[in-house]
Amino acid sequence: MEEKFEMLKELTTREIKLTDACEFLELNQLEVLSLIRHLRLEGINIVSQVKDDDIYIFNQGEREVLGDFSYHFKTDENHEFKFVAISDTRFGSKFQQLAILNDIYLKAHALGYDKVIHCGNISEGIYPLTNIYSECNFLDDTLRQVDYITEYYPFIESMKTYFITGIKDEKHLQNKKINIGKRINDARDDMIYLGYSSCNTTIDKVKMLVFNPKLYKTYTVSYRPQQQVDSFRSEDKPDIILYGGLLQMEKFTYRNVKCISVPSVCATTKEMNDKRYSNTIGAWYITITTDRFGNLKNLKAMNSVYYKTNKDDYLKPKVLKLEREKKL
Repeated sequence: MEEKFEMLKELTTREIKLTDACEFLELNQLEVLSLIRHLRLEGINIVSQVKDDDIYIFNQGEREVLGDFSYHFKTDENHEFKFVAISDTRFGSKFQQLAILNDIYLKAHALGYDKVIHCGNISEGIYPLTNIYSECNFLDDTLRQVDYITEYYPFIESMKTYFITGIKDEKHLQNKKINIGKRINDARDDMIYLGYSSCNTTIDKVKMLVFNPKLYKTYTVSYRPQQQVDSFRSEDKPDIILYGGLLQMEKFTYRNVKCISVPSVCATTKEMNDKRYSNTIGAWYITITTDRFGNLKNLKAMNSVYYKTNKDDYLKPKVLKLEREKKL
């Protein structure tokens, strides 16, 4: 039966009639529909549609059916919520900067931060061999990138990483139908997947949107966040937007929304150079304070910029793994 599962996955990478699938698999309709049900239970999103007096089926892979993701955080006894905001670690690229990422986690730990929010593009994604940027990856396979992230992404026992996936990570879904966010979440207890592209988070009653756009950056630093805020009705506006994927570090208030563009943690890639993208490397160390009703009282954001990258950092990766000392 496992062989039939794999055959059905492959068959449905393109839209196919249910009757044709039955003929190829040498199964009846009830047996094929049972296989589809089990695949859906495993997280494989197979959609079906009735047309031309037949049922057409298509495998969308591990893509979530719904894109409205949400997550709730609580402040501590001092009504504070502290976290580090990062983006674009681009694991799998020859331009990744694991040493800088490790340094960010160590500094966060030393300063008493126990949460990191990653605003997307945790991986570089994959490129066809004919693409000019394929040679910029040292890991050219989806599962190899997933395994590498789960092994080398920093681990500090008292810290949690909450992450969305971005436009680069989407390449795994497009090409291999694999949602790396789910795979990483399942492999690492300290890494919590919040969803693809965006997540509506709340901190007490404070609304914070974690967002990674499908649109590319512009020459004006503030344009994309302003464009996003303009799209909201007054009653739908969040209090804060964390904007990943823009490779920049900027903080401003627009329509009473605190907009924070989160920088990358990777060196300037060939693609960035070709498209004339500036690339700021660093992190935000953020403290949100709420009032006694849970509403936003204050937001403090301290930036940390890295002006020098490590050449060929991918050739000498070091695992950061800090665990509490066990008492005898």
